[in-house]
Amino acid sequence: MKRLAVIFFALAAMLLCGCEAGEVQRRIVVHALGIDPLGDGYEVSYQVFSGGTSSEQGGPVDASESTVITLLAQGRTLYETEESLRLQTGKEVFMGDVELIVLSDGLKDADITEFLRYFRRADVYLGVNVVFCRGSAGELIGQKLNQGSATAILLKGVVETAIDRGRACSSRIIEISNSLVEGSSAAAIPVLSLEKEGGESEDSTVSDVTLGVFGSLLITKDGFAGEIGEDEAMGIRLLRGDVKELSVEVGTEKGIAALELKNMKIKRKISLENGAPLLKLRIDGIYELRSSPEGLKESDAVNAAEKQLLALCAKAFEALQKTRCDFIELGKLLEKYEPEYAEAQNEDFGRAIEELTVSVEASLKKY
Repeated sequence: MKRLAVIFFALAAMLLCGCEAGEVQRRIVVHALGIDPLGDGYEVSYQVFSGGTSSEQGGPVDASESTVITLLAQGRTLYETEESLRLQTGKEVFMGDVELIVLSDGLKDADITEFLRYFRRADVYLGVNVVFCRGSAGELIGQKLNQGSATAILLKGVVETAIDRGRACSSRIIEISNSLVEGSSAAAIPVLSLEKEGGESEDSTVSDVTLGVFGSLLITKDGFAGEIGEDEAMGIRLLRGDVKELSVEVGTEKGIAALELKNMKIKRKISLENGAPLLKLRIDGIYELRSSPEGLKESDAVNAAEKQLLALCAKAFEALQKTRCDFIELGKLLEKYEPEYAEAQNEDFGRAIEELTVSVEASLKKY
């Protein structure tokens, strides 16, 4: 009986493994998406794992540059582009391994909620970041960057580093959806920029490039609301109170000093002063002086860094009032601490933002 049981389980395991491998071979695994406008529809660039990789035999995914290719599909909707890709390849399109979604800045006036609905229904992981780019999204994810890994992984790393370092706001699908679909605030979506040094080259491998996130587009549920730079994005993170680490460069009489700020704790308090909302921020953290010009006192560098934090908040506050966008979730604060005032806004906090004043204090201690 024991022998029969062992044989039975062995056969079952072999059959199940065979089914799994067969299922994988009938799927096309999407690694990244680049979406560009095309007439009345879209052209979508699907960066996918190429044939013959270990993933097609049911093994671990090899995400090196040599194992990915980019396929194009067009359609009036994102669903049509996916169906077109299915017809081109004769395989089911699997979106569960998508690492990054890149939208052309030509889509900044499009209905972002349409994309969010598609991503949710396509079983894309809701923790994936959605970013804009300058120009063609397809060209960006189709670049061959001489880094030894798939372009999408490199781009994902650039975006996540900018977010982790407080230089851009997180733009995960779930967060954008919560802000634009279920809430009344706005999303500051990072913009990826890639510029080739020395102009265009016939060589398809690009090694001399400037790649990074240096700005963001402000998107509300009503559409595009404006653009902000890196400083304003850093200020937004401070005003939102959701940044733990920040790198700052400050100008002094002796030159430029660079500091790393860590373990940042930001306390936010909202109250009404003369009938208008007042947001008080207290920023505490520890610092590490990374570089300093000769002859500069450490205390002067720290004082300059504290003033820089106030300046970043001021820039973000100016952008906030200019666009009337609630990308610091002022509405949630008012609903919690000043519910009667919040109710009077009728879920439109544009007037509250116009009347808002901000008070910021910053204190840094040595690491």
